[in-house]
Amino acid sequence: MTESNRGTLITGIVFLILGALLIVLNLIPGVRIQQWWPLIIIALGVAFFLPAFIWPQSKHGLAGLFIPGTIILVLGLIFLYNTLAHDWGSWAYAWLLLPAATGFGIYLGAWSGDWGKGSTTVGLWLGVVSLAVFSLFAALFGTIILKSLGAIFLILTGVLFVLYSSRKPKEI
Repeated sequence: MTESNRGTLITGIVFLILGALLIVLNLIPGVRIQQWWPLIIIALGVAFFLPAFIWPQSKHGLAGLFIPGTIILVLGLIFLYNTLAHDWGSWAYAWLLLPAATGFGIYLGAWSGDWGKGSTTVGLWLGVVSLAVFSLFAALFGTIILKSLGAIFLILTGVLFVLYSSRKPKEI
């Protein structure tokens, strides 16, 4: 199978899965498609990850797609939470997940594209710190689920920082 055929095959499979998902969601009694529309955005975000796996020999050039893919994926997850929980007020602090998504996208792109340790580190820290700030606001102002998850993530972030501070410095 040629590279171009592989890409066409994967695109076809994505459309088949998306169509099947929409049929199932429309036919299940009690399931309203209006609640599940964010799955389309999530699928679009995941689609940005595929080229690096479809064409592994070109992953260095395609690794940058992890950044918009992660942002779109996180937006889809936020919208899915909002529609299922009817908690659109969380947008007051949910936008803080976008810098975190950007950071994790940079991390994944740097890891996949072999951009170097500096890019990997910057992406990871941008993601972790932004996620910690989101967690603080979620723990203060969110629903009971977000308050609990936010507090748990703050504890995990604290553990990460304590462990990171206790590591031995590298010798130059």
